[in-house]
Amino acid sequence: MFAPHLARPTPTRVTAIAAFLASAACVARPHPGALERDVSVAPLDECPVVDRWAGAMGTGLALTIEAPSRAEALSASEAVLRAIEATEQRLSTWREDSELSELNRSAPGERIVLSSELAHELAAVHRWSRLTQGAFDPAVGALVRAWDLRGAGRIPTAEERQAAIVLGGIAAALELDGRSALRVDPSLLLEEGGFGKGAGLDAALSALRGTKACSATLDFGGQVAWYAPIGAHAPRGESGGPDAATDRRGARGRPFDIADPRDRSRRIATLRSARNSAATSGNSEHARVVGGRTIGHLLDPRSGEPAANFGSVTVVADLAIDADCLSTGLFVLGPERALEFAAEHAAIDVVVVEVLPSGHLRLRASAGVAETIELLVEDIDSSDAGPSHNPRPPTDR
Repeated sequence: MFAPHLARPTPTRVTAIAAFLASAACVARPHPGALERDVSVAPLDECPVVDRWAGAMGTGLALTIEAPSRAEALSASEAVLRAIEATEQRLSTWREDSELSELNRSAPGERIVLSSELAHELAAVHRWSRLTQGAFDPAVGALVRAWDLRGAGRIPTAEERQAAIVLGGIAAALELDGRSALRVDPSLLLEEGGFGKGAGLDAALSALRGTKACSATLDFGGQVAWYAPIGAHAPRGESGGPDAATDRRGARGRPFDIADPRDRSRRIATLRSARNSAATSGNSEHARVVGGRTIGHLLDPRSGEPAANFGSVTVVADLAIDADCLSTGLFVLGPERALEFAAEHAAIDVVVVEVLPSGHLRLRASAGVAETIELLVEDIDSSDAGPSHNPRPPTDR
């Protein structure tokens, strides 16, 4: 999953946050146990904005928080970091003492009592696994090991791949009943890489509701979430999250940029959305070359093979965990099915960027955001995107 390269209104501040690792593999990398923190604040006579950076879940968290006072902004940022720390403690399979690791070690047939947070998160991923027909599924731990995606990478044999596939995925291998879970399949190993950052962002947004923060932007290894408690709200979406109709400055939605999947430093389009989080997935950023073969880090749980690398999929949703799960699952499904899925589910929006054989790009978007998209470069082919998917052409800047 990689960054949509956020473009946001910039309040007055003294320093901007330093560049950080803006992309995380589907599988998090090991890191020191404690969050590493960095902070810069605006002086008292300017707009009270706090920029912070922290290392968590093997990637970086950059947060910008605005509050009535500097002290309140700092307090809100601490609430965010505590929420992320708690999520990592619960979900990280790099930690032997995490709740998810303990579930992975539980004996088949042994019913385990879950925290309310983990029960909620597993219910969400279970649902999206079902709705994507297994294209997104966290039951890929054995496949991650088979391909050595936490190491240098390897190419498993056909027999090894088949042995690592969990037939029926999480739906068949893990029985959920409220706040309890039971591993049915002894080979089941759940992997948090496809939903952990989204879960952390949702926890952070929830924590911000108990603070004095006026607005916040959180960029967690490339997945972005926004917080703006002031403003009108649209009806609750399919997943239960509100659509923030306006931010505190009165603008319709939040602006952010879409990057070239071949070069994330290159902005190719900008769009606006009133939803709360955006996640982008592609299979080029963390590819490994093994024996002359390029191996992407996003696996198709159904075939046990890396998903085809066609470009990128960005999903915008009310809940960050939904955006996280679906950016992975819809990338696995491919561009056509990703757009069809968005048309079938009103609570999400999708932007697909494809690298064409000509070397040009093709950008298509679901109806909910298509009219807000403005192309920033000339080498994008949108001629066959269809009336509901066609963005505005580049303008002179």
